Amino acid sequence: MQNEIVITQLIKEEQVLNIISPEAKNQMSLDGLLTYMEDNDSMLKGLLLKHGAVLFRGFDVKGNEDFLKVKEKFSGASNFSYMDGNSPRTKLTSDIYTSTEYPKEYPITLHNEMSYSNRWPQYLFFYSHIPAEEGGETPLADCRQILKNLNPDIVDKFGKLGVKYTRYLTGSKGMGKSWMSTFDTTDKTVIEKYCKDNKVEYFWENENLCLSHNGPGIIKHPVTNEEVWFNQANQFHPSSLPGEVYEYLKTQYSKSKYKYPQYAFYGNGDEIPEEYLKEITEVHFETALKFKWEKGDVVILDNLLMAHGRMPFKGERKVYVSMC
Repeated sequence: MQNEIVITQLIKEEQVLNIISPEAKNQMSLDGLLTYMEDNDSMLKGLLLKHGAVLFRGFDVKGNEDFLKVKEKFSGASNFSYMDGNSPRTKLTSDIYTSTEYPKEYPITLHNEMSYSNRWPQYLFFYSHIPAEEGGETPLADCRQILKNLNPDIVDKFGKLGVKYTRYLTGSKGMGKSWMSTFDTTDKTVIEKYCKDNKVEYFWENENLCLSHNGPGIIKHPVTNEEVWFNQANQFHPSSLPGEVYEYLKTQYSKSKYKYPQYAFYGNGDEIPEEYLKEITEVHFETALKFKWEKGDVVILDNLLMAHGRMPFKGERKVYVSMC
């Protein structure tokens, strides 16, 4: 099978996305891909450590059942629960979620999944079931390169102080996510135990839940020992929202910032300059590689090495995600 696979590279400056695809139409089989993955597990992990992402294209992946077969063939791909996740998404099966349900007319800033938390997935698996009619790319940016491209003053500050994330989760209708959907439970004791186990400060305000957690700005990859930019400060800060939404939130919560649906400070509680947050977002997008989804594509990301986002789109788009 090795000789029947071509490995090509799309290169933009120093950004590389490996594409593994069959050479001929009669080789476009899911079974062929699964065999290839089994025979080349170490090589695939090496590509991920080097480039951060691998794309499988043209292997006749037709639905969620096929998608899970690809994920399960990847050695060490144990399931990861999205409990405490902040993205609006729907749970389709015990292992698969919609990638996001954020309004399609807006971009989603690049981020490492759940880098605001004490627990995050090591790998992300994306599956393109229905590509968008127009747009809808998933930009990918190497977090090692982001670190090099950022203003050294920003890097120094985030490296020393880290990030303090706060969230205000409603118990009924309101801005942002509810604590029930965030933790997939209606049992407050389950949430309280999770918070205590994961060093998340919390308190209840009537039926609403207030959370506060400190996370890193920069970490070292556990295998390569390379430093990577790893936080969601720019995405958590409300300045990343559409202008009219941010202005409304400021009129409501400027004197009670803990009531923002989510907010980000430096780890010591100081405000992060908005010009820093804007530059972080811009560097992410400037560093990113964009590729057009095709039906049946499956992408594996090393979540610590590669940040991801989403471009605006038109038409229907169904891209699913599974974590491990």
